[in-house]
Amino acid sequence: MTILKQALAASLLAATASLPAAAMADEGKAPSEGPVRQYLKAWDARDVEAMLKTFTAETVVILPAQPPISGTENLRGLLTAFVKSFSQPGATFTPGQFTANGSVAYFLWKGDTPSGRYPFGADTFVVRDGHIAYLTLAFVAEPKPAKN
Repeated sequence: MTILKQALAASLLAATASLPAAAMADEGKAPSEGPVRQYLKAWDARDVEAMLKTFTAETVVILPAQPPISGTENLRGLLTAFVKSFSQPGATFTPGQFTANGSVAYFLWKGDTPSGRYPFGADTFVVRDGHIAYLTLAFVAEPKPAKN
């Protein structure tokens, strides 16, 4: 179960291939677009502190198979681990659909890291007062065999 949780946690975000994640966020009028686009640009730059600026101290991140995570230091640790995992050589990322409506934004992606394949990922963001209040994830994680 620990390996599965690590694989699940490592898939929150993915490294950029040819197109930055932020580029998938088209200009629009939904209040959620600005903060989410800012978050995706920070992810593309692997800037954990800039990602944290899109959150508040009360932001909650919900991942499969583990309890919700909140609090600035907990989120910093989580994001730092994701950046490290998805910055490894060979990591790839393919952004998909980005849709924003009102306070909700939805972002599809797929990726690959040295430890796992993620053929489907979906992030849902809920924005309140100009900051991401909730980030939830759904994805398929296919762990790769360990290299000897």
